Amino acid sequence: MLVIITISILALYFAIPLLYPFVIGWIIAYMLQPLIRLFEHRLKSPRWLAVTVSLLLFLGVLSGIITLLITRIVVEIQRLAQYITNNYEDWLNNIDLFMHSDVLQRFTSQIAKLYQESGYQSTVDLGMSSAGQKIAEALSAILQNLAQGLITFITALPNIAVGLIVALLAAFFISKDWERVRSWSAAKMPAQIKASAGTVWRDLQKALFGFIRAQLILISITTVFVIIGLLLLRVPYAVTIGLLIGIVDLLPYLGTGAVFVPWIIYVFLEGNYSFGLGLTVLYALIIISRQLSEPKIISSSLGLNPLITLIGLFVGLKLFGFIGLILGPVIIVILLSFYRSGIFNNIQQFIMQGKYWS
Repeated sequence: MLVIITISILALYFAIPLLYPFVIGWIIAYMLQPLIRLFEHRLKSPRWLAVTVSLLLFLGVLSGIITLLITRIVVEIQRLAQYITNNYEDWLNNIDLFMHSDVLQRFTSQIAKLYQESGYQSTVDLGMSSAGQKIAEALSAILQNLAQGLITFITALPNIAVGLIVALLAAFFISKDWERVRSWSAAKMPAQIKASAGTVWRDLQKALFGFIRAQLILISITTVFVIIGLLLLRVPYAVTIGLLIGIVDLLPYLGTGAVFVPWIIYVFLEGNYSFGLGLTVLYALIIISRQLSEPKIISSSLGLNPLITLIGLFVGLKLFGFIGLILGPVIIVILLSFYRSGIFNNIQQFIMQGKYWS
């Protein structure tokens, strides 16, 4: 059993880079099944026509949403760049005035006095030099990683396009033969394994897809609230900020506060009290709406403990990079689904007693 499990994991590890378009195609085909059945049964259309129309509708809606988002984001990034360009000199002047202010001058004088009287001047100089060197190295590494990531993304575009085309073709053929393959698989599978697999699949559907659906709904609610609120506050790049805050909302414990709290503090320190008050009210509304809607939305899915979610996010980030922020919790949900379905107990029973599923 250990050898079989090890070989299966290794085979899956090496097969995923080769078969990921077909996995994506299966996911698309699974998502389109209700629409395909609607065309096939209600409108009496042939299976191939129902699959073709459903796939074209899916592509049309997805392409339209992506095009609108990209267009809006590009426009707002241009506005943001123009805003930075227009205010760059003012920011430099404000920094210069702050550096020459009486309060800062008195503070630096006191620090210099303590610094000279401490007797550790050489140690402090060495520590500051080392810290400055490390900061410079870190900034250089960040810039190199960004440049390398951009180059990698550009060079990967042809492969992404080929993978997308293969995934769409796979989705068409899988959807076309969906019922026939399902009937054939059910006929070939032993009754005991079929019953156990059915239990696992039903629980997995409830847990995994329910969890993903709930998180997408919660993120969408947060994003819509943020965009509407920022538009009312006349922020010129509301959509871009709203989408970024929606992504940050995936972080447990921190959530939108990771963006709003520093932003609100900075605005108040800058002296823009009306805008800071507006951001505070918006942040409070987002927290209240999240707390009111989350229990009802999560109640139909498995849900995860925040600490377990944090572990899944961190481990997923370390193993798979940025995409691991999604894969980590998903893998935990899958394992919990297997546990709830008793599949681990069945494997233990087979190893210890030589019996299959009871």
